Amino acid sequence: MKSKLFGTDGIRSKFGKTPLTTGTIKLIGYAFAKIMFNNNSGHIYISHDGRESCDSIENDLISGISYQGSSYTLLGLLPTPALSASMHQLKKKGTCAIQITASHNEYRDNGLKFFDHRGNKINDALQDQIENIVYSESSDIKTIKKNNTIDEDFKAIYVNFIREYYFTKLSNFLPINQKLNILVDCANGAFSKIIDHIFNDQNLNIIPINNEPDGKNINYKCGATNPEQISDFINFFNSQKAKSSKEKSEILKLDLGVAIDGDGDRAIFVDEYGNIIDGDDILFLLATNDINNSKKVVGTLMTNYGIRQAYQDMGIDFLETDVGDMNVIKKMQEFDCSYGGESSGHLIFNDFEDLFYGDSMITLINVIKLLLNSKKSLYNLHHHIKKIPSELINIKVSNKSTFLSNEKNMNIISYVKNEIGSNGRLLVRPSGTENVVRFLIEHRELREINVLKSYIYDNIEN
Repeated sequence: MKSKLFGTDGIRSKFGKTPLTTGTIKLIGYAFAKIMFNNNSGHIYISHDGRESCDSIENDLISGISYQGSSYTLLGLLPTPALSASMHQLKKKGTCAIQITASHNEYRDNGLKFFDHRGNKINDALQDQIENIVYSESSDIKTIKKNNTIDEDFKAIYVNFIREYYFTKLSNFLPINQKLNILVDCANGAFSKIIDHIFNDQNLNIIPINNEPDGKNINYKCGATNPEQISDFINFFNSQKAKSSKEKSEILKLDLGVAIDGDGDRAIFVDEYGNIIDGDDILFLLATNDINNSKKVVGTLMTNYGIRQAYQDMGIDFLETDVGDMNVIKKMQEFDCSYGGESSGHLIFNDFEDLFYGDSMITLINVIKLLLNSKKSLYNLHHHIKKIPSELINIKVSNKSTFLSNEKNMNIISYVKNEIGSNGRLLVRPSGTENVVRFLIEHRELREINVLKSYIYDNIEN
């Protein structure tokens, strides 16, 4: 039986390992062009998140695309949501796009995300067609020399798109009469070179950090998967109560922080005291403070039990789906929801015609609106949310199916579930993009989580 090429969000693996080998990448480029354009020639836009392997993957994709007879444009370092939004703005028939990225993964990993001419990720049927070609055809695709010219137009399109959304969403509050100092951790990824150009409101002070990508430092001890860095920084800086040299009575303060991931669709927030606020929290705050919300919200299997109960108390239906933004989008479309998202910070908004869209900058703008509308700080908004303690542990495995079917492991999982009982839950699921099995442990007592976590680590076979 063939291995599945696509995971929960495109294709992803270690670079140099199947499927991210030269021959397979060429076939993927060829297959994508073929299923999008049939036997005709089209045009494919290609951008990336700055990993050192992006250049090699880009070259192999181009060889496959050219073999099919289509042309290409290189966009350089660009966030995934910027590629999607720009395609949606243009809606140019006979085009599609590829983002080279492994999102929140370390630099040794890489991957591919595919978009149609409207900026939507391709559906399961198209993914299956690509897989069929890749696994059934064996073509000797020669490497061609690519044109390294970078087109900057998409950056301008995206900046204008975000600015228009900002002014539309905040029209009742502009000009902002209070200065907001926002620390943005760019994860040394795709937003690093564009973040300074996005916002032009003089009272919105965006302070970027970790915005010097070198090909290897993407997501390294920073970004959405490591928000502790900006948490510690904000907590320390604000505790100093430093005063401005220009205005002696003014105490300098960071109002909030936002940590994004390597390709820019996730956002984890930090309040002025350094408290980390994940996607569950932000989704809850946006959904429950929006009077126009349809009273339905989409979350995932990973959504905290306490948050689910809070939705119920607020009279909002919580709709559960599997992990992955495409699963969230499908459920949102089915029930016409305004909001959906994942604990990881990937939130989806139904604010755009024919596009359910996730973007860390769109999430940030909605959080800014929430702060201005409520006249409260992020801490005052979120500190009352009653989540039960939880911890996500990731166990690296050589084979996910073998690990989950191992009789000893199955018995351990059963034992832990029985120990938890009605006090919480244990959710075990294989990662869709990595050789990792994730254990989400939730329990009303943090002490019990630590005991169960140790039991798992001490007894599991991997």
